[in-house]
Amino acid sequence: MLKHIGIIGDSIAHGYFDEENLGWVARLGQLLLAEHRDFYLFNNMAEEGDNIADATNRAACETALRNFDLIIVSVGINDLRRRKNSDLQLDFSEGARIMYWNKLLNILQKTNAKIIVTDLIPVVEGKYSIEANLVRRNTDVERYNKIIKNICAEHQIAFFARYQNWIKRDLENLYKDATHPNTEGHRIMAQEIYDFLTSEHLV
Repeated sequence: MLKHIGIIGDSIAHGYFDEENLGWVARLGQLLLAEHRDFYLFNNMAEEGDNIADATNRAACETALRNFDLIIVSVGINDLRRRKNSDLQLDFSEGARIMYWNKLLNILQKTNAKIIVTDLIPVVEGKYSIEANLVRRNTDVERYNKIIKNICAEHQIAFFARYQNWIKRDLENLYKDATHPNTEGHRIMAQEIYDFLTSEHLV
């Protein structure tokens, strides 16, 4: 029986800066289809620039149109933009982010799909140019990951934590810029998510 997998995310999930034009989602598909040919159908709904509010609205539309067996949510880095040397986040207060995450998960839990949420991987702060106006900080990423993890626990939704493994890696050689992995980075992400899905018997 064909299994339908949906991905909700941002430019990282969309596959930006994978020089082979695959991204981790298509690479995950390759790994799954290598073992189960013609068994999985993928719908990558990730869009460049999406934040948690965009993802929530997109999920409401897409889940009304399609029946998913598994939904992977990988979004949030665009919620953490700051102007350089500012303590103010541009888009969302912490309270607003919490509200949208609860709304998103409530929408997804009304479907029959299994749901997993990934944490945010680190940013490479040293890759921001002197001219950069908007930046992200790993202190914000770490705090946001804890918030997302706690919300997932409240909803009893699987949460895949990767940050601590990623922060130990040679990120300069795994990222194209401060926030987007390169081809090798996407390969690693796909393998990690594949291993998590199989170990948790989600595929």
